[in-house]
Amino acid sequence: VKECIKDYPYELVVYGTPAEETLGGKIVMLDKGYMKELDLAFMSHGSPSTSVDEKCMALENFVVTFHGVKSHAAISPEEGRSALDAALLSFHAIEMLREHVKDDTRMHYTIRNAGGPPNVVPDITVAEYTLRSYSTKYLNEVVERFYNILKGAALMTDTTYEIQRDLPFKSKIVCHKVNDLLMANAEYEHAPAIAPPRKKTGSTDFGNVLYEVPGSCIRIAFTDEDAQPHSESYLKAGKSEAAHDAIGYAARIIADSICDVLVDPELLKQIKEEFKTARNNE
Repeated sequence: VKECIKDYPYELVVYGTPAEETLGGKIVMLDKGYMKELDLAFMSHGSPSTSVDEKCMALENFVVTFHGVKSHAAISPEEGRSALDAALLSFHAIEMLREHVKDDTRMHYTIRNAGGPPNVVPDITVAEYTLRSYSTKYLNEVVERFYNILKGAALMTDTTYEIQRDLPFKSKIVCHKVNDLLMANAEYEHAPAIAPPRKKTGSTDFGNVLYEVPGSCIRIAFTDEDAQPHSESYLKAGKSEAAHDAIGYAARIIADSICDVLVDPELLKQIKEEFKTARNNE
């Protein structure tokens, strides 16, 4: 691609992007103006099968610290204000909310610091919450309802709270023409374990990129279905010959797809029109 692109009014740009599913390195880069200049964005990812994603989930993550008043739970409980009670009430409210959100909404929570032994009313509790949806716009509505939950929990327990909001992960704007292009070239390159597009997916900061420019991620098979992502078995499989081969398949499939677009300007025009329409209907 580097050699043949010289004959066309484009340039090949390669970005290294860390912390895809935790800190959101691509989100920081987007905020600084990178990647928005691209006509098309591609990336690859290891997988049990070779496929593309139809969508990805927008994600918002929050760490909330509740502050109360410490007291002895037996001798002077009336003087205490339980930070733990506030966290538990927020959990219960989320359970009540589940009935009244769209089916694709996901809401997770955990306690990171409960605040101490049971014979002391805890004056601090730290909880973490993750909210997801396949629609960035709808997730914003859920976030506002979550904020009201925190306000209500604090009001009922006479406590206060502070919120640490992590970088928001957006849902991708799917381009079926790009997905079809990648899968056609996966067939051409005889990639292993070719499968239909994934309908159930998690979250990725590449979604933020694909909210701004058209593109897609090609997943390349390098392990079996029993190896779960982010597991020790996945890590070990990443050192295998199959994993090394997967990198080659991904490079060739992406290169083929770029060349297809270079020689067919009408295809890129159609991709951009599909992206614009899908973005407006998000």
